[in-house]
Amino acid sequence: MSDRVRTALAFILVIAILFIWSIMSRPKPTPTPPEAVTRDTVEVPTRVSEEALEVETVPQDGDTIVIDKKDITVVLSSIGGSVKTFYLKKYNIDIVPEDKYLFITKQQDVSEIINFEYTVLHDSVIFTHAHDRGEIKKVYHFNHDYGFQLTTHFPETMRQTLSLKAGVSITEVKNRGEDLRHFNVYIKDEKVNNVTKKIKDIFDYTGMIDWFALRNKYFIIIVNNLAVIDTLHLYKLPKDEEKKETALGNDNNMDDERDLAVFGCPFYMRGGGDRYGAEMIGSNKIAVSVLLLPVKYSELAQYKKSYEEVTSGGLLGPISRIILFLFNLFYAIMRNYGFAIMLFAILVKGLFFPLSRQMIISQHKMQLLQPELKKIQQKYKDNSQKLNQEMMHLYKTYKVNPFSGCLPLLVQMPIFFALYQTLITSIEFRQAPFVLWITDLSLKDPYYVLPISMGVMMLVQSLITTVDPRQRFMVLFMPIFLVIIFLNFPSGLQLYWFTYNILTLLEHYITKRGGIK
Repeated sequence: MSDRVRTALAFILVIAILFIWSIMSRPKPTPTPPEAVTRDTVEVPTRVSEEALEVETVPQDGDTIVIDKKDITVVLSSIGGSVKTFYLKKYNIDIVPEDKYLFITKQQDVSEIINFEYTVLHDSVIFTHAHDRGEIKKVYHFNHDYGFQLTTHFPETMRQTLSLKAGVSITEVKNRGEDLRHFNVYIKDEKVNNVTKKIKDIFDYTGMIDWFALRNKYFIIIVNNLAVIDTLHLYKLPKDEEKKETALGNDNNMDDERDLAVFGCPFYMRGGGDRYGAEMIGSNKIAVSVLLLPVKYSELAQYKKSYEEVTSGGLLGPISRIILFLFNLFYAIMRNYGFAIMLFAILVKGLFFPLSRQMIISQHKMQLLQPELKKIQQKYKDNSQKLNQEMMHLYKTYKVNPFSGCLPLLVQMPIFFALYQTLITSIEFRQAPFVLWITDLSLKDPYYVLPISMGVMMLVQSLITTVDPRQRFMVLFMPIFLVIIFLNFPSGLQLYWFTYNILTLLEHYITKRGGIK
């Protein structure tokens, strides 16, 4: 087997591992010790009534109160003392699903939603309701840049529900499947646990809660427990709710699943996932502090509450953060993340140039040895042991390592995987424009210019470096294979690989001009 074929097979292996990694990269639930599960949590059987999973329908005729702060706009409704809009100005998103409400207050086991009276006092909104058993009071205090503190008081003999059963919205309507793939639920007690996999239909958590959070791909709503939440109900929302919400978004964009069916790429944006809601059950008082934040390590870490653990990239997390640091450094200079990606590609190519140069030299020597290898293969075709001995002797005589062509790829694998994760999940690339038709580096190239150009350059590179006609199939297959895979990748990743291929062609030219013997 020639070195060129070995290199191609190694590259295919790298790509295969990459996509296995991407499938496995969705955050997994953190294992909880068995005794903690038994003591603190009770999982409700998955066979539950459809009514239990339905999201509350809030009447539309309630009064609304608009709270406009520097970083957020919150619209409250007198019906349920609920949040109708929770808008993050910097990113132009509303985390509340269309026509739904969050933080609805109601009496436990009573379907009727309370209609409150209200008073606005400085940075606070006070909701009150005269109940037969005593006054119900609910106070929003807007003392956070990115959220508020909320306290509800019920009479001593009553239990209450504070509902986020509608869940968080799909904010990336142009990339719905990839957004849904990152919907997760986290609970922080002694440590941060991703409990998403435990939510079959309904999951009840009754342990000590420091905070819990609902997130989509780029944004997270964090609810800090300031008093005792007796039970936290977590729900997997019905699929029809997702479809209704998507229909209210941009319906001119091709659905991810149809994209994959048309272009034959089953690896990226794998059909999305599920949305989740929550309900807090308490006695006469529930007090929480609520934050709406981007899923951004640096911003989450500054709160020193372990929020940043929801961004964990596993073993490659530290490498991803270093890569993102470099992207942000380059962006500070160039003011364009597209050019920052290109500069990073130049840095990586320069860093690995000695290894790549050795690979090119090894490839060329293997090509020169092809006639001798053919003679040995023909002479010892019936004696595999002798054939291997003679081939190894030939390699030793001409100082050729047949596996050296794979080394640069293997060394770069951790960086490539971390880069893949960084470009797909980092909010910095959300709606970040490059030039001309590339208006969002987190989405695919709408006209497929980058992946097709990348394939053309790979084909040219292969034709230049390959002399053995028996490798013609691999020369044609590899570029087509990679183009199909890269079609639906984010244009940021496409741009990186496009730039890297240009540099590889230049590298071949420089190396050959220096003379290969």
